[in-house]
Amino acid sequence: MNICNKPPNKTTPENLGEAVPEVQVQRARRNGWSWPLHLFQIIAWLLYLFFALVGFGILVPLLPRHWLPAGYICPGVCFIYHLVVHLTAVSIDPADANVREKNYLGPLATFNRNQHAHVIENHHCHVCDVDVSAKSKHCGTCNKCVCGFDHHCKWLNNCVGERNYWLFLNSVLSAILGLGLLLLVACYVFVEIFIDPTMLRSDRHFDALKNHTDLWFVFLPAAPVETQASAILVTAGIFILLSLMTVILLGHLLTFHIYLMWNKLTTYEYILQQRPQQEAKGVDKQLESCPSQVRPSQVLVELSVHFSKTDSLACSVKFASLFGKGPVPGKDRTICFGGSACLAGLCEQCHRS
Repeated sequence: MNICNKPPNKTTPENLGEAVPEVQVQRARRNGWSWPLHLFQIIAWLLYLFFALVGFGILVPLLPRHWLPAGYICPGVCFIYHLVVHLTAVSIDPADANVREKNYLGPLATFNRNQHAHVIENHHCHVCDVDVSAKSKHCGTCNKCVCGFDHHCKWLNNCVGERNYWLFLNSVLSAILGLGLLLLVACYVFVEIFIDPTMLRSDRHFDALKNHTDLWFVFLPAAPVETQASAILVTAGIFILLSLMTVILLGHLLTFHIYLMWNKLTTYEYILQQRPQQEAKGVDKQLESCPSQVRPSQVLVELSVHFSKTDSLACSVKFASLFGKGPVPGKDRTICFGGSACLAGLCEQCHRS
């Protein structure tokens, strides 16, 4: 129904006989290293290098000497574990078992919507041309069926499914833990520079700079580089802002997936559940934008009933009313001649006062 006389958003042909162009598919992608790489994937690796380089090269070496072992080991274990699970989640092929057995990296079948309503019908994928499990979904980005499909992760540049879902979760959790620990170190260094900078100059290289408190070393102890205190402050401040934003976003993502696991849902299933609610909200907004005179609560109903002259009956009924209410005062009503021509007592003959 076209509300408010606005042009409809045509997503499917109104006429079934209308020609529908075939969807040109691409070659399938094996994993997150398959071309093309995604921008988010590159940003993720750049952030990992930045946090590791600044955290373990600048901030942790400035900790007091008795804190150094914990400063290196605790976040270091988290960073190494994150690297392992992240690489594994990117490198693994999450495709359905039957898809993996087939050489699916060559040109795939072209999906024609004139022949099939859906890509997967009766557990058979018309693009991969194999039978797949009931939990498999065809990913349009990777162009293959993924078993236990959850979502396509742009940061991994790979689908997250049954084979790598726990690797994905471990990657998120380890990133939160490791980055959270380095965030505490960065906050300590940033505050201590203002309160008592001597607490941060416990390394033996600072012995030569006792009379130069404005000079500092970074990348201790292996490759000390001399720098200014302001550079330490700016670097620590940037690190705090980026790491805080990252921890908040990753924490939100982890909380969302804990919610999904609690309700035994995948991200794909959650989106399908939310779609009717979003469409209903869209209709409500459209109704709110309608002029009051054309809202569905005030519908003009016009009925014309014509009988043949041989039946000696001629009745034309026109009325405007609200749903479930009687005739509108002041409107003309045609006299009823009895029989079926009387519509719910809304004619003059049957609705006299």
